[in-house]
Amino acid sequence: MTMTQFNINKVSTFYKNISGVKSIDFDYLGNKVYAAQKIENIYGVFISLPVNGGSGLVSWEDLIWTGTKPTGTDVWLYVKSSTTIDGLDGLAWSTPYLNTTNDISSLKSQYLQFMIVLSSNLSSLPLVDSIELTYNSSENAARFYTKAFNLGFVPKHILLTYNGEMSSDAIVKFAVSGFDSVDSDDYQYIDPNKIEELTGLSVLSDKIKLMIEMIGDSGVPITIHEVALMFSGESQLYINDISSSSSSFSSYSSLSSHSSSSSSSSSSSSSSYIENWSSSSSSSSMSSSSSSSSSSSSSP
Repeated sequence: MTMTQFNINKVSTFYKNISGVKSIDFDYLGNKVYAAQKIENIYGVFISLPVNGGSGLVSWEDLIWTGTKPTGTDVWLYVKSSTTIDGLDGLAWSTPYLNTTNDISSLKSQYLQFMIVLSSNLSSLPLVDSIELTYNSSENAARFYTKAFNLGFVPKHILLTYNGEMSSDAIVKFAVSGFDSVDSDDYQYIDPNKIEELTGLSVLSDKIKLMIEMIGDSGVPITIHEVALMFSGESQLYINDISSSSSSFSSYSSLSSHSSSSSSSSSSSSSSYIENWSSSSSSSSMSSSSSSSSSSSSSP
């Protein structure tokens, strides 16, 4: 009589008589499951490789999955993000995302990793066909530049304010340079409505040039109505008025300084100008293959 051979994890072997069956192999991970235990759910876990959003990433936008989720099954997605690949290992996963489209715009680091957990009650199985990640990148930004303003002194601090119209998911970034340049590497990024020290500008330059980056949905324009700049710097009297006859572009600059009453001479200087910009630029998306990026620049 030929006995049926049972092989368990390629280590344990025993024989039992099952008619017409020569051998059965069992390979499993975790604890052994005995016949007296009722299996109510089974789970599957997929962990992605790190996804690189690129050095110009401003923020991740959406995590989208397509597939099927029959009754009695679940699909949970988890994410984590870090400035380095190695940094992902020490981070905890996020709380689960349960929808097919999920907002992950709070994540702003270059590298992202996601995990998919599938659950089934054995009556049917869930299926994930694709995962799509969308993100905003400065590589896709529309960039606008002012002229280089002659301040007459070396600026040390800056305060920028502005008003405009844009969608809730649009991103506007500001940067300044001490050179008459359109190379973004020459600029120091600054936050609006905040006094910032100008550490990225040349200590020998008395010029200031503003760059504005606009990133958003191509269907919703971004409009900046007005930008105002104020500076602090070395004590020096300098007044410069600039105007433009173009109906689509107007700017003025008024810079002044004065000495304080203290024995140590100091000054405050300010510069402001008005300018109108309107732009729409696409956000990026990433699926199984990375999408291409492009950037556009213009000088009003």
